[in-house]
Amino acid sequence: METALENHSFRYQMPIFISGVILFIAAACFGWVKLQYGFNFIDEGYHATESWRLAVGDHFLKDKLTGALMHYTLINRLIFEVCPDITMLGFRKLQFILTIFALLLFGLALFKVSGRYAELPFIFSVFAFTGLDPIGMVSNLYYQTYPHLFLTLHLSFFLFGLHAEKPSKKKFLYLMSGFCLWGISLSSFYLSVIIVSPLLLFFLSRKLNFKYYFFTVKDLIYVLTPFIFSWLVFIAIFNKPYVMNIFSSIEVILSMPTHSTGIIELNWELIKYVGIASVLLAVFFLILYLQNMIVILTAGATLSLISFFIIKTSFWGFLTPYYNGWFGRPMWFSSLLIAFILFFWIYMISRYLLKRSLNKEEDLAIILIVPFTICALTMSIFSGLGSLAVCQTAIPATTGIFFVVACRLKPMKYPPVLTLVMVLLILGPFYYMTSENDWEFTFFDVVPAQADTRIESGFGRGIYTNRLYSKLYGWLIANAAAFTQPGDYEISYVVAPMVHMITKLKPSLDDTYITILKSNIYYEKCIEKMVQEGREPKIAFIFERELMLYPVSLKRGTVDFPPKEIDFMTSQDPISVYVRTHMTPASTCKISKDHVIRCYVNQNLAHNPKKSEKKF
Repeated sequence: METALENHSFRYQMPIFISGVILFIAAACFGWVKLQYGFNFIDEGYHATESWRLAVGDHFLKDKLTGALMHYTLINRLIFEVCPDITMLGFRKLQFILTIFALLLFGLALFKVSGRYAELPFIFSVFAFTGLDPIGMVSNLYYQTYPHLFLTLHLSFFLFGLHAEKPSKKKFLYLMSGFCLWGISLSSFYLSVIIVSPLLLFFLSRKLNFKYYFFTVKDLIYVLTPFIFSWLVFIAIFNKPYVMNIFSSIEVILSMPTHSTGIIELNWELIKYVGIASVLLAVFFLILYLQNMIVILTAGATLSLISFFIIKTSFWGFLTPYYNGWFGRPMWFSSLLIAFILFFWIYMISRYLLKRSLNKEEDLAIILIVPFTICALTMSIFSGLGSLAVCQTAIPATTGIFFVVACRLKPMKYPPVLTLVMVLLILGPFYYMTSENDWEFTFFDVVPAQADTRIESGFGRGIYTNRLYSKLYGWLIANAAAFTQPGDYEISYVVAPMVHMITKLKPSLDDTYITILKSNIYYEKCIEKMVQEGREPKIAFIFERELMLYPVSLKRGTVDFPPKEIDFMTSQDPISVYVRTHMTPASTCKISKDHVIRCYVNQNLAHNPKKSEKKF
């Protein structure tokens, strides 16, 4: 009898699985192509520079007043040391390869504990395109994507551990699971609260009487041990300077206007998004209670179509596009996941109060949703992206949605494929719109269709961008070659940390994300430290506005530069004053009459009378 059931399961799952694999591979191919489009002078440059500077001699703490809250730089430092010539495109490809690996491992683990595999390629397909960053912001390895990677790996090893029969194998898998938990906290210090996850899961497994997955006290100890041990070793190595750096980092963050009003603020636009997503999700779950399969499919398709137009039109124009329209569509995806968290835990509380036992799918869903909830909540509070950051831990959440739907339809004796169809109907519009946004939005570059120039050398090699960025890239390299030697120091101001990766010159200041939002007192300390350490710049590039092309309309592909942040010639901020008094102008690059990029050099180089001016 059991063999007959297994054969039936194989017969219905294999054709679906093959179709899903085709979709997954197609999505992965398009995602791989997308990696080469879009150059970023700001965030992606910051993530690269902060890691590269450690690989070429700077110290994690001694050369920085801040930075102890984000340790991903130590991980990326190893990558730079192993592969010194790695490019930005190389980092993107590495992130993408790790995404595919994590999805395959996670899928195998889910199959081991649930016996279901056919639907997983469909559930994972969006991530095969977007990678670890469904927001479509930075397709790289940094403090927002590493948690997604380590969370997926943690759950994979944890599920393997639950399924393992040999004690030695089970111990090893739980230890690996715990080490991945430490990896999450190593990415961003505030995510250390993830250690609550196995404790909470152990508590819930007792309170909700898990019958299908057994997690013992001994198992809990094995999961917790690597996390605790790794942090003890880490703190022992860096000791008191590390603790002091944490306080310095927090002080600087809290001094910025974006955090001065408090950590948690009421966001009415977010409430509107989540409210609409909650209604859609509630209607979807009500549809699952209908008794006729044709009616269920018809109602589900209608709801899916409505969801599509709500996302596409921003609720027919009644909602303000989130984040100036840049991330409006991923915000819908994030809102759906937030709504699902609320519904899921309300449902589980009701099951507990009514003393109703859980089935296998519900047990598994809890295992997936507990760590996701902790990561999503923490990142929403502490990340500058706010609730958008929920998307960046979405892999276990979307899988949890699938198993919740499977749980609801299982007793109704419908064909198993109905579960997949219904999940695709609810997730499909969000998946499609999120993927479309990821393709169109290159995070402060032109849309891919307009990226007609390929960078042929240096850290940006292989990236397609606009002609302006490409010419500026060459101008930066030419000036650095004319006035500096390898190992020299440089200032890049305002908010253009990628300049260090282009010129391969170490930052003079301890901070490479130099923004006017940070206090003058902080930058005075940075300059004082720079002089004390003998890191005076040989060259400085001055950008009076953030070097980014923000989208005016993604649909039309129109972009514009942001307004000026400083007037360099009159500004009294510490960095502008230092450059004007200690350095001399060497070259300018005119983008427009009101947009000039300046190159200053050390006064010792003033004997070189050559000055150039380049206008785009």
